Amino acid sequence: MWSVAGTITSMNTYDPALIVPVYFPAVTPGICRLVISLFIVYPLSYIHRELVHGKAKIYQLLYFLVSGVAVIYYVLGMGIVHCFINVLIVWVIKLVFGPSKTSVILTAALTMIYLVIGYITTTSAEVYDVMWTMPHSIHTMKLIGLIFDYKDGNTDPEELTEDQKKHAIKDFGLLEMLSFCFTYTGGLTGPQMSFTRFRAFCEGRMKFETDENGRPSSVDAAFSRMFAGSIFLAAYLFGGSLFSREVVVSPTFHDHNLLYRLLYISCYGQLALIKYIGCWTVMEGGCMLLGISYDASLPDKWGALRGVDIRGLFLGHSNKGFIDSFNLTTKYWFIRYLFKRTREWGKWRSMLYTYIFIILWHGVLPGYWLTFLFEIPVIDAEKKLARVILHYFGRFESWSPVTQTVTLTAARFARFLTLGYGIQPFILLTWQDTSHVYNGLYWGLHLILAVWLTLFSFYFEQKLPPPLRYQKKEKVEEKGDDDVTKKQKHDKLINSDVPTLANKMKAM
Repeated sequence: MWSVAGTITSMNTYDPALIVPVYFPAVTPGICRLVISLFIVYPLSYIHRELVHGKAKIYQLLYFLVSGVAVIYYVLGMGIVHCFINVLIVWVIKLVFGPSKTSVILTAALTMIYLVIGYITTTSAEVYDVMWTMPHSIHTMKLIGLIFDYKDGNTDPEELTEDQKKHAIKDFGLLEMLSFCFTYTGGLTGPQMSFTRFRAFCEGRMKFETDENGRPSSVDAAFSRMFAGSIFLAAYLFGGSLFSREVVVSPTFHDHNLLYRLLYISCYGQLALIKYIGCWTVMEGGCMLLGISYDASLPDKWGALRGVDIRGLFLGHSNKGFIDSFNLTTKYWFIRYLFKRTREWGKWRSMLYTYIFIILWHGVLPGYWLTFLFEIPVIDAEKKLARVILHYFGRFESWSPVTQTVTLTAARFARFLTLGYGIQPFILLTWQDTSHVYNGLYWGLHLILAVWLTLFSFYFEQKLPPPLRYQKKEKVEEKGDDDVTKKQKHDKLINSDVPTLANKMKAM
């Protein structure tokens, strides 16, 4: 105890980012500063409500830029220079090439090349820490989307979808661009928001429910999200003392029995996911307090910038449902600006290019490739299993309550194990550590998937009727999308995996 006190005293500082790692060695000062920056969003949003809300656009932009730069500088120090360089490169592209396809290609290529080089020069597989590549990755998505919208705004409306028309812009200034990228409501960790939403808020055109003082009536919603996020972060902080990387990659880990190893990596994997859930949930509350996340068409009117659907994450029964409930605003960005815009090249090519972009956007180590490519057979196997169950056992609603309960319990436990197994490469990152863990599990899930998909292809598929298909997505597009895609898609996302298997089976 005295040694810990002496260490803190010798620091000659009250910076929590230096004190917390003394008690929790797994938490680096960079991670601690990142978490602090999430909670700083709340006083900054309160100041905005009291002093800046309703003021002219120039004051809004300056407030978001100055406060956002201060937050990022606190976390990264001089690493923030890379973020400015990234933004200025795209500004020069905009000035030289205007709203053209060339601008889009150059923006996507140069920002991604910059990001990948950053990953190569800074990424460590042994110890995760916050580097300048974190905000750089967020800005890369913002800038690519911004140039896409800029091109759309100067394209014949007849050539655009309803979604593209909603987000198209004719022009934008340098101050707007900088403020949009560096704003404290997403400049460091997300969420992703459209430029049109940000501009509408700064110009006072966003209409939302207000309190008696004319401020957004989102205080209760905001602090409930902050409380939920704090619980997740606390669980991650204290869970780190129970489940750690050192144990998983140690040679003695294989000395334990198979069930222990499987349960341990499953808990370790869930703990790693809780870290992201906590960060996004806290940040979401800050956006709510500011008021920028309002959308009257959604069941949760302040949830337009929701990062995760907590109900879907913890009550769902399938890996597909978990993916549909995780990192929502980033996923919508990939769908809007990559998948939909490359569909004319063919569905599979579009999926391939989107996956490659997603993987490189996350990092360059083998673990990212192993994790995201593993999603494909897992989801495919779930769909095929649902078809078999529907064909041989009938619809879920027709089962007895006991059978339903047992099935859902088994499905959720299977998802718990599958997620923990599949997320290991994303956590461990290197082939050496990943193969060490999977060797200890005999590559069990990989073998199960291979056997099941082979058995389905050569036996079950000939006995089953053709799967039902969804209606063409163009019919959905005619209604248009918003930042989180209006109420129907929101409801579909929330309810697609909770609380029963029925929806999944109907879709098979």
